Amino acid sequence: MTIFIGLLIAATPAMAWDGAITGNVTQIDLTETGQNFGFRVYLEGRPVICTGGPDWAYLNANEDNYQAIVSALMLAYSSGKTVVLYTNRDASNKCKIGYITVRS
Repeated sequence: MTIFIGLLIAATPAMAWDGAITGNVTQIDLTETGQNFGFRVYLEGRPVICTGGPDWAYLNANEDNYQAIVSALMLAYSSGKTVVLYTNRDASNKCKIGYITVRS
């Protein structure tokens, strides 16, 4: 039993999120270069996205999986699907997208 519990603990994801918020995307902002908070997303009601952060979350064009995440968020925006944004606060207290879920 002790070995099983140890394996279960070792398999638990280590990532902790500063924010995990559910809502509908109501606004998307893009910058020319894709940097400096290049893709920004806002949720309905403009809630604070992560602890101590603003009411928007971002992803820059040089991030891994940028195209897939942006595509999924654009699809959610255009189809009215609910999303869950998992974010971490960066050094400037902005909410950087690390993981998303799109729900029907």
